[in-house]
Order: sequence, then C-alpha cells, then structure tokens
Amino acid sequence: MKRFLGILFLLVIVAAGVCAYFFPGIPYKYKCTHDLELTDSIWENIPENIPPLPADYSDYSNFGVRITAWNDMEPVRTNDKTKAKWLNSDENCWIGITEERLSESDDFLDRTGITHEALDRYCKAVEKTTPENQYEFTKLVASLTMDDFDIHDFKNSKTFYLLMKTKNELYLGSKMFYCADGVGFRGYFYTKHAPEANQGYMIIYPDRDKRTRYTIEISVFDYYQAFAMAESIKLT
Repeated sequence: MKRFLGILFLLVIVAAGVCAYFFPGIPYKYKCTHDLELTDSIWENIPENIPPLPADYSDYSNFGVRITAWNDMEPVRTNDKTKAKWLNSDENCWIGITEERLSESDDFLDRTGITHEALDRYCKAVEKTTPENQYEFTKLVASLTMDDFDIHDFKNSKTFYLLMKTKNELYLGSKMFYCADGVGFRGYFYTKHAPEANQGYMIIYPDRDKRTRYTIEISVFDYYQAFAMAESIKLT
C-alpha cells in the first residue's frame, strides 16, 4: 500500500511538473475565471439601419464638435470653460461637450500594472496590434475574451489577467462599447445607468490633434435614437 501511495504521489508530482512546463499560465487562467466577473467582449459596432433622427432636430456645437439632437434645448452657463451644456425646460434632456487637453506625460497604462514592453510582448504573441494610445487600449481591453489567453507563457498570461482586471475595474458598469469612428476622428460610445436617466458618452479622439479628447454626454431614453445622435457627430 505504501509503495502504491508512493507511486501515486510521484505521478502527481510529475503531472504537476508537466503542466507547469507546458501550461505555465494555468494559475492566471484560474484567477481570470474565478476572480473576475467580466471576461466576455463588450466591443461592438453600432447597429446598422438605425432610424434617422427627426427632420426638426437641431444642431449643437462648441469646441469644434457638432451633434444633432432634440430641438427644444437652450445653452446653460457652466463654470468650466472646457465644457458646454444644453438643457430643455423639463430638465430631462441634455447634451454636454467637454474638451480635454492631454498632457505629454499621460500614459494609458497608468494604474494598470502593465508595462509597455509586457503589453507589446503579449500582443505579438496573440497576433493583435499593440495599442499606442487610450483609444486603441480601450478597444483592445473591451474586445478581449478568454480565447485570447496565452496559457503557454507565464508572462503573457499575467499581462492578460491584468488587462481583464482593468476591464472589470474600469468598464464593468457599461453593458457595451460601440465603435463610432467618424470622418477625421476615432471614437466609441457607451452608456451608464443613472437614477434619473441613462447617460450616453461619446469619446472622440480627433486625427488633427493627438493631444485633444472630446467627451459628448447625452441623456438616453431610446438606444437607437442615442446611436443616431452618436453617428450625427461631426468635427467642424
């Protein structure tokens, strides 16, 4: 019996060694599937064949950005020179446009625990384009699934886990991110639930200025209407 147990123990040790050698990413796969709530892709394109906005809707613009929306809104004074806002008389429909200047020291990997070298190493291993800015990083993180896990490399499995951890910490409150690239800019649209109304956010990175980012915020009552508003955005 002792001999049998000894052989069994040896086999277990050998099996563990084989797994550790050929599948070093197993510990991080376990952490992804047991510690994280969100491991699916939350990146999609805006649906096709969206009903057009009514002809009597109006355009609202500031900071070189224009959006079409409800026609009964008036500008609201704000104390922030980087933000413009419009609101209707019932205060249930609004639009806000914010212009943000990005510092040269801004790094989209801050607070992720991931280095640029580790990210590049992982992306090359799984045949993905290495992100060079916040837009590309958001698109990568939002679109990752467990199919992109590299179980054969310990360092890459750790990087993947940190990317998924970032998705859960930053983007879990949003059901989906929608690619909404336009003429002269790249952007994405997402919504968040709020007590008074769902809020939609369009994040825009203009091609003409790599150090500027726009955030367009709208109240959302109908998702298809919100998609149409997001697609109406133009740079002026």
